[in-house]
Amino acid sequence: MGQEFSLALIMFHQSVAEKVGLNLTDYKVLGIIPFEGMTAGQISSITGLSTGMVTTVVDRLEKKDFVYRERNTDDRRKVIIKANFEKVGLVLGPFFQSFGYEMGKVVSHYSPEEAKVINDYIKKSIEVFRQETKKIRQK
Repeated sequence: MGQEFSLALIMFHQSVAEKVGLNLTDYKVLGIIPFEGMTAGQISSITGLSTGMVTTVVDRLEKKDFVYRERNTDDRRKVIIKANFEKVGLVLGPFFQSFGYEMGKVVSHYSPEEAKVINDYIKKSIEVFRQETKKIRQK
């Protein structure tokens, strides 16, 4: 069941990415940029992409107006990558509005106690994924 879940999740995100004209890597990088933005080094650290590859991804996202670069006010040598949340919301919002509605229907069938167990499982699974990813990158 886990493999089916994983494949369905990947295919959903792949389909959304294709619909908005992004490849999956660019789309997922866009998805990790917080409101305050982040540096290319931070993106590299989270994703495992080289800083050169991050630059290429950011260039492609910037060309499509999904992100922009801004100089750090404290350290002018640093560049902060920020998402254009107005465009992100306009372009991606409709997909996630429907998705959120449908997932809300699924979640509504669980008691608060059951939801806690499900959330605990997800949190612990995320940590396993991160640990195993780190092991793979270190080899």
